[in-house]
Amino acid sequence: MVEKEKEYVVAAKELKKKSTKVEELDDAMKELDEKHERLQHELSVWEEKITKLMTTFNNDEDLTSNLDEEGEDGGEGGEGGEEGEDETKEDSSSSSRQFLLQTPTVKEIDEANIEELETAINTLESKITQLRDEIDMSALAAYNAAHKDWRTRAKEFDAATIARDAARTVYEALRKERLDTFMKGFSIITLKLKEMYQMITLGGDAELELVDTLDPFAEGIVFSVRPKGKSWKNIANLSGGEKTLSSLALVFALHHYKPTPLYVMDEIDAALDFRNVSIVANYIKERTKNAQFIIISLRNNMFELADRLVGIYKTNNSTKSVAINPQMIAMEAEKNLPAAKTMTKSADQAAPLSVRNK
Repeated sequence: MVEKEKEYVVAAKELKKKSTKVEELDDAMKELDEKHERLQHELSVWEEKITKLMTTFNNDEDLTSNLDEEGEDGGEGGEGGEEGEDETKEDSSSSSRQFLLQTPTVKEIDEANIEELETAINTLESKITQLRDEIDMSALAAYNAAHKDWRTRAKEFDAATIARDAARTVYEALRKERLDTFMKGFSIITLKLKEMYQMITLGGDAELELVDTLDPFAEGIVFSVRPKGKSWKNIANLSGGEKTLSSLALVFALHHYKPTPLYVMDEIDAALDFRNVSIVANYIKERTKNAQFIIISLRNNMFELADRLVGIYKTNNSTKSVAINPQMIAMEAEKNLPAAKTMTKSADQAAPLSVRNK
């Protein structure tokens, strides 16, 4: 569970880094796209201007050629028309004079347009050359490289997202499994705690409650008890003996749910009276045979029920220990009991004889 949570955290951090990198690449791509579009627009504008000028130049050449052809046709007609009419000549001459009033001569048009067009073309060519020099053509290569890098990062981002989603799915499944397992055990332990506390106190009651029922792991558990003949209290507000009984009841309930092979208890009977010490000792003796208890005690009604006794004593400023088997001692005592009775009777019978001998 912990390893999966660590993997999820690492995946989330890596995803965040890659997301930041992708955002930076997106910004760079947007800047390059804007610059590319701006340059394309400028080039289109200049190409359109050049096209218009070239069209104007071609139209001027057509106009010049048409004027030359009209002049030649007029000269040939004058030479070959021996019988031309005066009205026709007057009309043609008047129309020619009207045209000449409206339009300059072909030579002037030719010279004027060529000079202007050449000047405009040279100006545009110089501007195009200047723009080409100013434009960093390597920006396209940089754009392609950045776009390729962006695609690579995008693939990595997608892969990281998939990995994150998979880790999140596993994480959520483990969280649900943990919650289900905890609630199942919590219910069993709560019921067994009631039973244990009622047995130890001969009529009390105990309860385990979740502080936050929606998220049991956020706030913890409240342990409340009701000693016999008293009101409900939090375990922190109990006396020493009541706290000991409540704690032992919880330990026995946990042992019932999931037995532990070894328990070490240090003077758990110090704050208990004779009756409660006997109840706890007999429960440990009879009900917990699937575990081993090491109990430090000074109460004889506690250690008299032990399978092994280890005594600690001090002599000559040194600590020593002695281990005995109470059951073996009891068996030997029972065996030696008839002999001890016989010796006692013999002593009783021999005593008067010794007195008489005196």
